[in-house]
Amino acid sequence: MYIPSAHRIDDQDLILELMRQNPFATLVTTVDGVPVATHLPVLIQGGEPMVIFGHIARQNQQWKAWTPESESLLIFAGPHGYISPDWYETRPNVPTWNYVSIHVYGRIQIVEDAEASIAHLAELVKTFDPNLSELQPESMSREYFQKLLPGIVAFRMEVQRVDAKAKLNQNKSEVDRQAIRRRFSTSEDPEQKKMAGLMPDILPKP
Repeated sequence: MYIPSAHRIDDQDLILELMRQNPFATLVTTVDGVPVATHLPVLIQGGEPMVIFGHIARQNQQWKAWTPESESLLIFAGPHGYISPDWYETRPNVPTWNYVSIHVYGRIQIVEDAEASIAHLAELVKTFDPNLSELQPESMSREYFQKLLPGIVAFRMEVQRVDAKAKLNQNKSEVDRQAIRRRFSTSEDPEQKKMAGLMPDILPKP
């Protein structure tokens, strides 16, 4: 990913937080030299190295091309939105698109152990639907998860490097940056509100 120096995020805690806030990632690998992508929710375990857990459908042929030597890419898309030239204080300006994106590279290991795969499924559900065990315990039972195992391939990725980018008008003057932040803050678009919250953490001090 092309990252101008002003747009690079180096804060590891912020990167981890952004990944966890946007856990529906895109897994990109190559099959016979052709890029293949799968969209899937993942769990992120911080630390050194960072480890990411996920699973794909067994009928998805993407997993058959994974090897211990091949590098895979997970893309986490953060908040984003259009910027109109009319929103700036200065003139002239061009339309643009602000966004946050994180690219994570590593090697995938297939989880062969059934108990580890069941634990992954249970943790995934608890993370995104924490009340399900009370509302519908049969959907959280070990027996039910065991029935699901033949249809999935669980995996773990040890992260080797991370490229994190936030394009939030860092190349603009302070007056224009603040104009965009005010616009984001008062917007009804939830993506723009999220970007407004990130700007104090990411934008350089005037």
